[in-house]
Amino acid sequence: MKNKLLTPIKAIDTFVKCKKEGERIPILVWDSLRTYQRWNQVELTGLLNASAYFPDILFEKDMEKKIQHRLDEFNSRIVDIPIK
Repeated sequence: MKNKLLTPIKAIDTFVKCKKEGERIPILVWDSLRTYQRWNQVELTGLLNASAYFPDILFEKDMEKKIQHRLDEFNSRIVDIPIK
């Protein structure tokens, strides 16, 4: 049976709490963080914000660039609707 993953917000929160308390990061957190490419805009923004304080949360090479590219994709979907 496959382990359930944490929600992205819970994974980031647990990572930050463990770092602050000097505890080991649980495997479940790392497994959840590995799914970041499927996260939504708010969750990815939270991940980038957390990386400002704990850079090791970005565990892949060029992960910040990948996240920024994904955020740019979200922003490109926003359509301005002129109000008349």
